[in-house]
Amino acid sequence: MRESRWRSCRLVLWLILCAWASACSDDKKPVDHRPKADFDNPNAISSGSGAKTGGGGNASGQAGAGFLDGSCANGRITAARVSPKIVLVIDGSCSMSTDYPANGAESASECTNNQNGRWTAMRDALIGSNGLVPKLEKVVAFGLVVYGTQPNCPIPGQPVRPALNNGAQIVSGLPMVQPGMYTPTGPALDWVYDNLIDAQGPDDRGAAQVVILATDGEPNSCGGAGGGGRRNGMQGMQGMQGMAATTTNYQPSIDAVNKGTMKGATTYVISLADSTGPFHDHLQQLANLGNPASNGAAVLYEPANPDQLAQNLETLAGAAVGCDIELNGAIFLDQACDGTVSLNGTPLKCNDPNGWKAIDERNIRLQGSACDTVTQKNDSLVEASFTCTAFRPD
Repeated sequence: MRESRWRSCRLVLWLILCAWASACSDDKKPVDHRPKADFDNPNAISSGSGAKTGGGGNASGQAGAGFLDGSCANGRITAARVSPKIVLVIDGSCSMSTDYPANGAESASECTNNQNGRWTAMRDALIGSNGLVPKLEKVVAFGLVVYGTQPNCPIPGQPVRPALNNGAQIVSGLPMVQPGMYTPTGPALDWVYDNLIDAQGPDDRGAAQVVILATDGEPNSCGGAGGGGRRNGMQGMQGMQGMAATTTNYQPSIDAVNKGTMKGATTYVISLADSTGPFHDHLQQLANLGNPASNGAAVLYEPANPDQLAQNLETLAGAAVGCDIELNGAIFLDQACDGTVSLNGTPLKCNDPNGWKAIDERNIRLQGSACDTVTQKNDSLVEASFTCTAFRPD
């Protein structure tokens, strides 16, 4: 009788996980799989006493209201990765026209269309034919802020708010020549954390929020009112014209990153300069503050050429995509491990460091080597199955 109950109420969902490196094409939508053929009729009666899957069933195996005891509802089961939010904060100062690598040359003092420059390398890495944004815009909510001092400080153009399928907006926000002139990193970061990052507590189940700061110059401030432009949403963005104070000032960047960390964001830092001495130490400090999980030993990314820059960006975005899978239904947590999850045909152990676990009623997470596989191997196949008594579709 027990075997009949489990066999008759088995639900199977298939999910083709698109690894970050391959992105998701339009034809890779969540697969709609229904219960076994015997249950194409939602009123079919099993020989056991399974629960209703369309809502109202419970862990004790009692049928929900409107279904005979022992019936299984026809359900649509879908699953999708949780989409992270990644805000790209890009230095738009004129020094970004410097050759990359600089090979000891002085930083550029004018904004020019240098096809061998740092700005061009950044544009290619983000929006080129093999760029990060075209690859991942279907699974990552990208946002963009280019900062500088002309014609407005700290954000000369229109910020791009994070959203899926934001490729066209990101392209529009990255002109062929950066706006210039100086590097108001602190005021720009402060605006980003105030306006594009949602406050999350340690126990919140919101999507990951990541800020990637890419800069090549020591931070300074805006002139006039002292660098507070664009603080309140899209208001107050004008009137901050005028020259930036060229005096190096590290503290506003430190204060801003601390604010972002308190709101639950993780901040990564990419240096495009041959940074040494106090500037290098400052960027390392920002990296440490922005990623408290590193315990003071965060990676400061210092790509030496355009290829390494592209690799660093892909590494950071790929890690943010992660291995959380959201289901369109609820798992009864006390029975979650009665379900089966396999990766490329190999069963994974429940609550194993290299297997899978239910992190709440609606989400499962691949861990350790299993997570590494789905983020590194194209078209990894995850198969999961739950009984009617363990899973309730929406």
